[in-house]
Amino acid sequence: DAAAGEAGRREITGIAVPYDVAATVSDGTSVIIKQGALPVDGKAPRLYMNHDSTNAIGIVTERVETPEGMMFTAKISKTQSGDEALILAQDGVLDSVSIGINPVKYTTAKDGTVTVTAADWIELSLVPVPAFAGAIITDIAASIPQDEPEISTIETEPTQETETMSEATIPAVEATIPTAP
Repeated sequence: DAAAGEAGRREITGIAVPYDVAATVSDGTSVIIKQGALPVDGKAPRLYMNHDSTNAIGIVTERVETPEGMMFTAKISKTQSGDEALILAQDGVLDSVSIGINPVKYTTAKDGTVTVTAADWIELSLVPVPAFAGAIITDIAASIPQDEPEISTIETEPTQETETMSEATIPAVEATIPTAP
C-alpha cells in the first residue's frame, strides 16, 4: 500500500474470456469466442457491475491476448460503488467476469452455436456466475482506506479533594397493566 502512493491501487486482473469454450449466454444462445476476436487496442471497455451500464465502476486498462484467452487488468474508480465492488471481490462474492461484445464477424452452426471471430468489446462486468467457465478474477491489487478512529488523550492532574458519595434513594415504581375500557 505504501508503494502505491496516497490513493492506493485499485485494480483487478483476470481472464475476460477463455477461447474455444462454448457458453450459453443470457438469451440462451451457445457462443464460442475465437482467439483474435477481441481487440487489444482502441477504445477501452468500461467496467460495470452485472452488465448494468448505469453502474459503471471502472475501466479496462490492459488487454493481453494469450492462446488460452483474453487477459485483462481493470482500474476500479474511487467511488462508493467502486469500494463496494472491491469489497465484494476481496470477499470472493464477485469472483468472475463477463464480457459484453457486439459481434462483427461470426458464423452460426446448424445446432445454433455462434462462433465469433471478430467483435467490438464494449464492456466487462463483475458477476457472481460467469457465462464462460474460466472467466475469473485472478488477482486483486487493492487497498481501501479505512477511517481509523482518532484517539486523543487528555492529561489531567489528580485533585486532592474528594467528596463522599451518598446512596441514592430510588423511588418505587408501580407496574401498570393497560386495560380495555
